Amino acid sequence: MVRRIIVSLFTVVAIFSFTPAEAQTTIVGQNNPTIDIQAVQKAVDQGGTINLKGTFDFGNEGRVNITKDVQIIGEPDKGGKPITKIKGGFWTFYSPLPAKLPPEAPGPRITIQSIYFDGALGAPIYLGYSSGTIITRNKITNIRPKAVDEPVFGKAGLNRQFGIACYPGLPQSLETRRYIPELFTGNLIIEDNDIDLTSDIPTKTMGQGIYVQWTTGVSAQIQRNTVVGGPRSAVDTVDNYLGKDGSGLIIIKDNRLITGTEGIPLPTPSTPNIMVLGWFFDISGGLDPQRNMKHIVVNNAIRARGKTSVGITAFTNGIVIANNAILIEGTESLPLFIASSDGYVSNNRIEGASNRPAVLIRPWKPLQGSKNVLIDNDLSKFKGLTAYVNFEKDTCNNLFIGPACKVSDLGSNNLTQMTK
Repeated sequence: MVRRIIVSLFTVVAIFSFTPAEAQTTIVGQNNPTIDIQAVQKAVDQGGTINLKGTFDFGNEGRVNITKDVQIIGEPDKGGKPITKIKGGFWTFYSPLPAKLPPEAPGPRITIQSIYFDGALGAPIYLGYSSGTIITRNKITNIRPKAVDEPVFGKAGLNRQFGIACYPGLPQSLETRRYIPELFTGNLIIEDNDIDLTSDIPTKTMGQGIYVQWTTGVSAQIQRNTVVGGPRSAVDTVDNYLGKDGSGLIIIKDNRLITGTEGIPLPTPSTPNIMVLGWFFDISGGLDPQRNMKHIVVNNAIRARGKTSVGITAFTNGIVIANNAILIEGTESLPLFIASSDGYVSNNRIEGASNRPAVLIRPWKPLQGSKNVLIDNDLSKFKGLTAYVNFEKDTCNNLFIGPACKVSDLGSNNLTQMTK
């Protein structure tokens, strides 16, 4: 039997429908942080499905902590765009780490869907603990960079900014921060989101649109998202571990990714960038079959607007990069940088003009930059000052097959086959 109870909480309308399966809650926003934060937190604490309607105000640093399985669903218009709006907040929706580490139980399963987040501080969605995550059809604008006390890549006085972060690291103290198995697991779906990272202080902001780090065995699909204006990167998936059973796969496809024109020159001077994929903080993971998960990067539309931008950076053996359209606009930009081995790079279209090559294969120790296959990439609309494809020193056994273009080979046993 279904019981329907209408409850008035500080004039917020909440309708609870209890079934044997789960609770159903509808909350109408009052555009008042004193009311809205408490009402949403109370519903989230019960778990189940929470339907949000209207406009909610979370103030400067309001937050809802997610500790139970929950589906938080806003209201879309007829075209599917979110009309439920949440203003402000600091890590507005946040799943905190469990009290005991390593975790004794899987994290909550979390869905966040069809919400327009505007003006969050630091990030509107920061998840550190989850056993299954769906983040879909949200709109994110005006993310306020959050000043951080700790150094960022050794430099103080900087800010952080995320669109969507799935990363158990920052909730830990800097002194003991580390990868902890099983904190973030399960299916990870990030799709059809619209994220604007435009910042007034891009050279002082570590701004990342979709950021995934230190997960365990996730099956991730990052697809059909639009990310624009990032001061550092649009999509980063770094230092993610295979599960004990060998599970783990990251697919990045059909996204529209556009950098800003300026960005923070950390941890490297190349900025702002589109994607960093694989292993960065512990590079050795990129060639370790016990840790390194497969990355598949296909059908993305990429526009790198910074003077020194990089399109796709690969630090993971066995990566597949195919059918992407990459446009670079900076005179020192680099469309594809591959430090890893055994990659398959095919049918990408690269456009723009740069004094750097379209494709750079260079070891990044211990990654070797060898045994990659590059086939039928369209470089006809790329204008390089020197070579279009560079095999740097110590690379070996790479294969390039494609239309005639300038290739520089400083390695050994690399093979080039020009087609008409």
